[in-house]
Amino acid sequence: MGDLLMSLPAVHAVRQSFPNAQVSLLILKGLEPLLEKHPDTDQLLSWNPDEGQGWGSILRWGRRLRAHRFDAAVVLNPTKFFHAAIFLAGIPVRTGYRRKWGFLLNRSIPDTKAVRHRHESEYNMELVQQIGARAPKPVMELPDRPETNRQAQQLLASHHIPELSHPIAIHPWTSNPVKSWPADSFQRLADRLRVTGRPVLMIGGPEFRASMEGWKVSLPQDIADLVGHTPLQILPAVLRRCAVLISNDSGPVHIAAAVGTPTIVVAPQEHGEILNRWRPMGPNHRILLSPTVEDVLQAVQEQLA
Repeated sequence: MGDLLMSLPAVHAVRQSFPNAQVSLLILKGLEPLLEKHPDTDQLLSWNPDEGQGWGSILRWGRRLRAHRFDAAVVLNPTKFFHAAIFLAGIPVRTGYRRKWGFLLNRSIPDTKAVRHRHESEYNMELVQQIGARAPKPVMELPDRPETNRQAQQLLASHHIPELSHPIAIHPWTSNPVKSWPADSFQRLADRLRVTGRPVLMIGGPEFRASMEGWKVSLPQDIADLVGHTPLQILPAVLRRCAVLISNDSGPVHIAAAVGTPTIVVAPQEHGEILNRWRPMGPNHRILLSPTVEDVLQAVQEQLA
């Protein structure tokens, strides 16, 4: 999810530079609801890794892409699989990093991410510049859609969160436990957030539902439990209604940033250098490394102010 959202500034640059072109995104299956009706894209193609990684799958994708008669392909995340697929598809302009069978590309740049320590969105912009795409400044936005706004408001109302109450959201999960803030710190923070006078809600995907059941005994009963109940297509609208999101380094942080919601990202001290590359885009975001509960509570109050 984070990779996809960090690609949006590059996609926006392509749309601005070639307004009459058809722009297609090839993304991981399951993430399509996040970009439905996005103004910078005309078509979403989805890839399911369960289809296989061998030459049979590569040939099938080569044929599938050839049918679209694309003029150019930009591979933002280098893989041998798709470097080979776009080559077999006969796409005239093939751009990406000079690694993982980069010899199959005809406009490539060296991968210097490990030594330059820039933001991920900047690296993606460098790649689309190889096909002539330019933009005055990076833009990462998710559209405000009436249908998802209605669904988000209904979901919040069903958990007794009043309209325009601007709740505080907590997302205590992450795909990598190494970069997690301690669970008991999140639980104590949830209790302390009562001093703000705002509703507090927990969000997370269905894969965290079982963990949430274990957490409930340590959380105040008035916290709204939306874990597993926030489908990806309405999560941006839910976060748009929040005053702030407190989270580990995770995909929802970038969704919040894309809809203009301030974030507070908590992480271990040793994760700081990685976060510099993957920090949320835009103003009003805070990164706290190995903070105390009091540190985070103070940051929340400063954000609310």
